[in-house]
Amino acid sequence: MNKKTRACILNLIAIVAVYIIVSMMISSGAISRGDRSTLMDIGIAIIMAVSLNLTTGFLGQLALGHAGFMAIGAYTAALITKNLTSVNLAISFPLGLIAGGLMAAVFGIIIGVPALRLKGDYLAIITLGFGEIIRVILNNLPFTGGAMGLNGIKRVTDFNYVYIIVVLVVACLFTLGRSRHGRAILSIRENEVAAESTGIPTTYYKVFAFTLAAFFAGIAGGLYAHKMGNMSPAIFDFNKSIDYLVMVVLGGMGSITGSIISAAVLTLLPELLRFLADWRMLIYSLLLVLMMLFRPKGLLGTAEFSLVAIWDWCAEKMKNAIKRYRAKHPKKSKHVTMPEVPKYDYASFHLPVLETNKLGIRFGGLQAAQDVNIHLMDNEIVGLIGPNGAGKTTVFNMLTGVYRPTEGDITLLGKSIVGKVTHDITANGIARTFQNIRLFKSMTVLENIKVAFQTRMHYSVADGVLRTPKYAQEERGIDLRARELLSVFDMEDVADVRADSLPYGQQRKLEICRALASNPKVLLLDEPAAGMNPIETQELMETIKIIRERFSVAVLLIEHDMKLVMGICERIYVLSYGRIIAEGTPAEISRNPEVISAYLGTAVESEGGEAHAEG
Repeated sequence: MNKKTRACILNLIAIVAVYIIVSMMISSGAISRGDRSTLMDIGIAIIMAVSLNLTTGFLGQLALGHAGFMAIGAYTAALITKNLTSVNLAISFPLGLIAGGLMAAVFGIIIGVPALRLKGDYLAIITLGFGEIIRVILNNLPFTGGAMGLNGIKRVTDFNYVYIIVVLVVACLFTLGRSRHGRAILSIRENEVAAESTGIPTTYYKVFAFTLAAFFAGIAGGLYAHKMGNMSPAIFDFNKSIDYLVMVVLGGMGSITGSIISAAVLTLLPELLRFLADWRMLIYSLLLVLMMLFRPKGLLGTAEFSLVAIWDWCAEKMKNAIKRYRAKHPKKSKHVTMPEVPKYDYASFHLPVLETNKLGIRFGGLQAAQDVNIHLMDNEIVGLIGPNGAGKTTVFNMLTGVYRPTEGDITLLGKSIVGKVTHDITANGIARTFQNIRLFKSMTVLENIKVAFQTRMHYSVADGVLRTPKYAQEERGIDLRARELLSVFDMEDVADVRADSLPYGQQRKLEICRALASNPKVLLLDEPAAGMNPIETQELMETIKIIRERFSVAVLLIEHDMKLVMGICERIYVLSYGRIIAEGTPAEISRNPEVISAYLGTAVESEGGEAHAEG
């Protein structure tokens, strides 16, 4: 039994056991009516905290208006059950919850599309304003009861409803987080530019995560409305949003189980301290401050609490019996769906796979690049050199859609790509690395590679959440393919290690490996040898040659180490002040007077020699 199976079985047993125990205690009267109300408050807080964690923790976007979505869901669900009096509550209440979630999701899209173009403090201010706008609107609408609130709501919410919905929401977020869609969301948090360059449509996934969080908040609002029986807009103010944000931060931004624990503790703590009267809020606040001082990452950070270790300990005595059973009943081979291999539509690879024509870009009054004409043939290694500030990375940014050229054209496999967004260009056959390494640092080496398979996988969000056979087949396929890629770089032994714990040289290799996962026809390497020692640089030279031979890819290389450039490049372009001043073989470039004057400073040995770039 593998780790995932054990975790699923153990979690299912724990969920059923908790439900049975609490239900028996309610039936026997061991849990009072007041305690049942507190349990429901804890469940609603858990839904709100884990849904906000999807936006703030997993996506990395600070949102301060989550209570606004809760208010929309609460009023929508309440108005439906109040007006559908002819329909049995067993039907109208679930319909109201779903409608509340969908209405909140609609507002999530309306707010998310413009707001998520902003970051940090600006996004926080926008979402804060949204929450207050919702409260003010509810205060002034006659059918919501205005400032007096909405009364006469049927108190339908009970422990069963809350518990089942909590389990479904948490399970959904767990399974989503461990799918290709979850990896895409996490990659945006880690490094949005790198995520876009690996083929992730970042705008889509930001809006998707924001909308899904709003949907769950709307359902929590519906549960809250039908628990209280009456409500007013004042309940869903700024402080309510802050309460849920504190739960997320305390539990750990990016940890679902952390949010569950903190939501339970922070909801229960004021009740436990009620006997202290006026002192209880002071003690409550002091505990929060101490927690933030001594555990700034929250209870669990980005990790998740797991019962698997306990399961392993309990199952230790059964291992031999399980082994004997497996020997007698071997598993049937599982069907695997390998990642789709792109079929590039190109008439003839005797023509350039990548070509620029009078490419240029202007930033205001600054002409950063002008009349850049380069071309790459299939399976060719070409160098792009020049002094610092010459515009080399700017050219890469134009080729990958980070910057839109103000003049000229870029042709990839015979088709213009000017105006396309970065993830579309990646899907069309260009991949790149960065001058400053951009890995998804909190993710493992293997997960970094898997993110780059995004454009070659097709299972849906529902497949990922429900763990359908299609999900399992594709995930097994990319796991095999990712490990094959790592083996090319002799890194299969660090597949499950966090990316930020790798030595610098291996981090460089991992970034190249991730770029190759998108199966490009053109690979752009931006100073891959930067910071490497001579041994690592020599290994990199051999790796680039292997990449060209094994993956049939054209390589365009920016590099200041002239020994590396002269040793592996068949042709070299020299860029100075945004213009191409020379093109030729390494021997021709090393003898070119204009190049020597503008860049090299001294003549370079025609066969590579020991010369290095100056400046």
